[in-house]
Amino acid sequence: MGEELDFASVFAGFPRIRFPYDKSLPVRGWLVQGPQQQIAFWHSEVAYESAEHSHPYAEWGIVITGWCDIITPEGRRRYQAGDVFYLRPSVPHASVTSNDYRSMDVFFSPTHLQAEAGEGDWP
Repeated sequence: MGEELDFASVFAGFPRIRFPYDKSLPVRGWLVQGPQQQIAFWHSEVAYESAEHSHPYAEWGIVITGWCDIITPEGRRRYQAGDVFYLRPSVPHASVTSNDYRSMDVFFSPTHLQAEAGEGDWP
């Protein structure tokens, strides 16, 4: 993908995210903190599946590269690069992604994600 999509370079000054669910997943993330919500920029070079989980606030996201299947009680839906998704508060959901998956997710909570102790580029 071009140099402009190298998240590690673009977001080098942002705190890295301590992944809140399964720490074995091959996901890297960078955090932008706001007073009412958080923005996460996610990247995984290899496909992965996340376990079902939920949170008491909404989540909005856009797929930047690759695709993501989001599985909810209503069914499974695939989102491609450029597609936007919205998850209502407390809706159980899981996901399956493609290789080279990148997304931007907004969590409507200021405390959903935690930054790792250090900041800067991903090792």
